Amino acid sequence: MATHSIKMFLKFGQEEHINDLYYNGTIFMNAIQYFRKIEDGELRGDRYEGISRISNYPPGQFEIPALNFKGNYLALQIREAYDTVGGNIFSLYCVSSHGWANPNDFKIDEKIKQFGSHCLVVKDNVKFLSLIEERLKELKVRFNHSFVTYYDKDKVDREITLFEKPLEFEYQKEFRLYVERKSDKPFVFSIGSLTDIAEVYKAKDVVDTLELRVNKKYGEVV
Repeated sequence: MATHSIKMFLKFGQEEHINDLYYNGTIFMNAIQYFRKIEDGELRGDRYEGISRISNYPPGQFEIPALNFKGNYLALQIREAYDTVGGNIFSLYCVSSHGWANPNDFKIDEKIKQFGSHCLVVKDNVKFLSLIEERLKELKVRFNHSFVTYYDKDKVDREITLFEKPLEFEYQKEFRLYVERKSDKPFVFSIGSLTDIAEVYKAKDVVDTLELRVNKKYGEVV
Protein backbone atom coordinates (compact mmCIF):
# COMPACT_ATOMS: atom_id res chain seq x y z
CA MET A 1 0.00 0.00 0.00
CA ALA A 2 1.37 3.39 -1.01
CA THR A 3 2.32 5.89 1.68
CA HIS A 4 0.93 9.39 1.19
CA SER A 5 1.78 12.68 2.82
CA ILE A 6 -0.92 14.98 4.20
CA LYS A 7 -0.35 18.71 3.83
CA MET A 8 -3.48 19.91 5.60
CA PHE A 9 -7.04 19.12 6.59
CA LEU A 10 -9.90 21.44 5.70
CA LYS A 11 -13.41 21.33 7.15
CA PHE A 12 -16.08 23.25 5.26
CA GLY A 13 -19.43 24.10 6.84
CA GLN A 14 -21.77 26.78 8.11
CA GLU A 15 -20.22 29.50 10.27
CA GLU A 16 -21.80 28.41 13.55
CA HIS A 17 -20.67 24.80 13.11
CA ILE A 18 -17.14 25.73 12.08
CA ASN A 19 -16.83 28.12 15.04
CA ASP A 20 -18.08 25.40 17.38
CA LEU A 21 -15.38 23.10 16.03
CA TYR A 22 -12.73 25.85 16.27
CA TYR A 23 -13.48 27.12 19.77
CA ASN A 24 -14.82 23.97 21.42
CA GLY A 25 -13.43 21.13 19.32
CA THR A 26 -16.93 19.73 18.77
CA ILE A 27 -16.79 16.73 16.46
CA PHE A 28 -20.27 16.06 15.06
CA MET A 29 -20.59 12.69 13.35
CA ASN A 30 -23.76 11.88 11.43
CA ALA A 31 -24.90 8.28 11.09
CA ILE A 32 -24.25 6.38 7.85
CA GLN A 33 -28.03 6.00 7.53
CA TYR A 34 -28.29 9.81 7.33
CA PHE A 35 -25.98 9.96 4.32
CA ARG A 36 -27.82 7.10 2.62
CA LYS A 37 -31.17 8.85 2.80
CA ILE A 38 -30.44 12.54 2.27
CA GLU A 39 -31.01 13.85 -1.27
CA ASP A 40 -28.92 16.93 -2.03
CA GLY A 41 -27.50 16.39 -5.51
CA GLU A 42 -24.51 14.25 -4.51
CA LEU A 43 -23.11 16.70 -1.99
CA ARG A 44 -23.44 14.89 1.36
CA GLY A 45 -26.04 12.37 0.31
CA ASP A 46 -24.86 9.10 -1.25
CA ARG A 47 -27.25 6.21 -1.90
CA TYR A 48 -24.19 3.96 -2.32
CA GLU A 49 -23.01 4.72 1.23
CA GLY A 50 -22.77 1.49 3.21
CA ILE A 51 -22.97 -0.74 0.11
CA SER A 52 -21.13 -4.01 0.80
CA ARG A 53 -20.82 -5.30 -2.76
CA ILE A 54 -21.54 -4.20 -6.33
CA SER A 55 -21.89 -6.59 -9.26
CA ASN A 56 -22.11 -5.24 -12.81
CA TYR A 57 -23.15 -7.58 -15.62
CA PRO A 58 -22.72 -7.10 -19.39
CA PRO A 59 -25.73 -6.92 -21.77
CA GLY A 60 -27.82 -10.08 -21.82
CA GLN A 61 -31.27 -11.60 -21.71
CA PHE A 62 -33.77 -12.23 -18.96
CA GLU A 63 -36.84 -14.42 -18.79
CA ILE A 64 -40.10 -14.40 -16.81
CA PRO A 65 -41.46 -17.94 -17.24
CA ALA A 66 -44.78 -17.19 -15.54
CA LEU A 67 -45.51 -14.60 -18.23
CA ASN A 68 -43.82 -16.50 -21.02
CA PHE A 69 -41.70 -13.42 -21.59
CA LYS A 70 -38.11 -12.95 -22.71
CA GLY A 71 -36.31 -9.65 -22.94
CA ASN A 72 -32.95 -7.98 -23.29
CA TYR A 73 -31.13 -5.65 -20.95
CA LEU A 74 -28.28 -3.31 -21.82
CA ALA A 75 -26.63 -3.61 -18.40
CA LEU A 76 -27.48 -4.96 -14.99
CA GLN A 77 -26.20 -3.85 -11.60
CA ILE A 78 -26.86 -5.62 -8.32
CA ARG A 79 -26.04 -3.84 -5.07
CA GLU A 80 -25.80 -5.69 -1.79
CA ALA A 81 -26.23 -3.93 1.55
CA TYR A 82 -27.82 -4.40 4.94
CA ASP A 83 -31.14 -2.65 5.52
CA THR A 84 -29.46 -0.65 8.26
CA VAL A 85 -25.74 0.12 8.38
CA GLY A 86 -24.47 1.15 11.81
CA GLY A 87 -21.74 3.64 12.55
CA ASN A 88 -20.95 7.33 12.22
CA ILE A 89 -18.78 9.38 9.90
CA PHE A 90 -16.77 12.60 10.21
CA SER A 91 -15.36 13.85 6.90
CA LEU A 92 -12.51 16.20 6.14
CA TYR A 93 -11.25 17.65 2.87
CA CYS A 94 -7.66 16.40 2.65
CA VAL A 95 -4.89 18.19 0.79
CA SER A 96 -2.45 15.35 0.19
CA SER A 97 -0.41 13.35 -2.29
CA HIS A 98 -3.30 10.88 -2.29
CA GLY A 99 -5.47 13.47 -3.99
CA TRP A 100 -2.84 15.03 -6.23
CA ALA A 101 0.21 13.13 -7.38
CA ASN A 102 1.57 16.41 -8.77
CA PRO A 103 1.27 19.54 -6.55
CA ASN A 104 1.03 21.64 -9.70
CA ASP A 105 -2.34 20.03 -10.43
CA PHE A 106 -3.82 21.16 -7.11
CA LYS A 107 -7.17 22.93 -7.39
CA ILE A 108 -10.19 22.82 -5.09
CA ASP A 109 -13.40 22.21 -7.02
CA GLU A 110 -15.91 25.07 -6.95
CA LYS A 111 -18.62 22.65 -5.77
CA ILE A 112 -16.94 22.53 -2.36
CA LYS A 113 -18.36 25.99 -1.64
CA GLN A 114 -21.79 24.35 -1.37
CA PHE A 115 -20.75 22.74 1.93
CA GLY A 116 -20.95 26.05 3.76
CA SER A 117 -19.74 29.60 4.12
CA HIS A 118 -16.68 28.95 6.29
CA CYS A 119 -13.65 26.69 6.47
CA LEU A 120 -11.47 25.43 9.31
CA VAL A 121 -7.86 25.09 8.17
CA VAL A 122 -5.95 22.62 10.36
CA LYS A 123 -2.27 23.54 10.61
CA ASP A 124 -1.11 20.63 12.78
CA ASN A 125 -2.58 17.44 11.29
CA VAL A 126 -0.76 15.09 13.65
CA LYS A 127 -1.96 16.91 16.76
CA PHE A 128 -5.50 17.11 15.41
CA LEU A 129 -5.73 13.38 14.75
CA SER A 130 -4.07 12.60 18.08
CA LEU A 131 -6.67 14.64 19.97
CA ILE A 132 -9.46 12.73 18.22
CA GLU A 133 -7.86 9.33 18.81
CA GLU A 134 -7.19 10.02 22.49
CA ARG A 135 -10.77 11.14 23.11
CA LEU A 136 -12.29 8.15 21.29
CA LYS A 137 -10.11 5.80 23.32
CA GLU A 138 -11.38 7.47 26.48
CA LEU A 139 -14.93 6.94 25.24
CA LYS A 140 -14.07 3.28 24.59
CA VAL A 141 -15.43 3.16 21.04
CA ARG A 142 -13.91 1.37 18.07
CA PHE A 143 -12.83 3.62 15.24
CA ASN A 144 -10.76 3.86 12.09
CA HIS A 145 -9.65 6.63 9.75
CA SER A 146 -8.21 6.70 6.26
CA PHE A 147 -8.30 8.31 2.84
CA VAL A 148 -11.42 7.61 0.82
CA THR A 149 -10.75 6.04 -2.57
CA TYR A 150 -13.12 6.34 -5.51
CA TYR A 151 -14.48 3.76 -7.93
CA ASP A 152 -16.53 3.62 -11.14
CA LYS A 153 -19.87 2.31 -9.91
CA ASP A 154 -20.84 1.18 -13.43
CA LYS A 155 -17.78 -1.02 -13.88
CA VAL A 156 -16.73 -2.30 -10.46
CA ASP A 157 -17.48 -5.92 -9.60
CA ARG A 158 -16.36 -6.65 -6.04
CA GLU A 159 -16.86 -5.94 -2.37
CA ILE A 160 -16.96 -2.28 -1.31
CA THR A 161 -15.59 -0.89 1.96
CA LEU A 162 -16.74 2.05 4.07
CA PHE A 163 -13.70 3.95 2.82
CA GLU A 164 -14.78 3.87 -0.83
CA LYS A 165 -17.19 6.09 -2.73
CA PRO A 166 -18.34 6.47 -6.36
CA LEU A 167 -16.25 8.63 -8.71
CA GLU A 168 -18.91 11.35 -8.63
CA PHE A 169 -17.60 12.28 -5.17
CA GLU A 170 -13.90 12.31 -6.06
CA TYR A 171 -13.82 16.13 -6.06
CA GLN A 172 -14.38 16.02 -2.28
CA LYS A 173 -10.91 14.54 -1.60
CA GLU A 174 -12.25 12.97 1.57
CA PHE A 175 -10.36 11.75 4.60
CA ARG A 176 -12.84 9.83 6.73
CA LEU A 177 -13.15 9.06 10.43
CA TYR A 178 -15.48 6.13 11.12
CA VAL A 179 -16.82 5.17 14.54
CA GLU A 180 -18.34 1.73 14.94
CA ARG A 181 -21.78 1.93 16.59
CA LYS A 182 -25.11 0.16 16.31
CA SER A 183 -27.10 3.36 16.73
CA ASP A 184 -28.35 5.38 13.77
CA LYS A 185 -28.21 8.61 15.80
CA PRO A 186 -25.51 11.34 15.58
CA PHE A 187 -22.40 10.86 17.70
CA VAL A 188 -20.95 14.03 19.23
CA PHE A 189 -17.84 14.58 21.35
CA SER A 190 -15.34 17.34 22.07
CA ILE A 191 -11.57 17.44 21.78
CA GLY A 192 -11.13 20.94 23.21
CA SER A 193 -10.26 24.26 21.62
CA LEU A 194 -8.36 24.12 18.32
CA THR A 195 -7.36 27.79 18.32
CA ASP A 196 -3.67 26.89 18.67
CA ILE A 197 -3.58 24.45 15.73
CA ALA A 198 -6.18 25.81 13.30
CA GLU A 199 -7.57 28.96 11.69
CA VAL A 200 -10.98 29.93 10.28
CA TYR A 201 -11.53 31.58 6.90
CA LYS A 202 -14.35 32.27 4.49
CA ALA A 203 -14.83 29.15 2.36
CA LYS A 204 -14.73 31.09 -0.91
CA ASP A 205 -11.35 32.60 0.00
CA VAL A 206 -9.86 29.16 0.65
CA VAL A 207 -11.31 27.63 -2.52
CA ASP A 208 -10.31 30.58 -4.71
CA THR A 209 -6.83 31.33 -3.39
CA LEU A 210 -5.26 28.26 -1.73
CA GLU A 211 -2.20 27.10 -3.67
CA LEU A 212 0.51 24.49 -3.29
CA ARG A 213 4.03 25.43 -4.19
CA VAL A 214 7.12 23.29 -4.45
CA ASN A 215 10.21 24.55 -2.67
CA LYS A 216 12.73 23.83 -5.41
CA LYS A 217 15.66 24.01 -3.00
CA TYR A 218 14.33 21.23 -0.76
CA GLY A 219 11.78 19.60 -3.03
CA GLU A 220 9.06 20.12 -0.45
CA VAL A 221 5.45 21.19 -0.93
CA VAL A 222 4.66 24.44 0.92
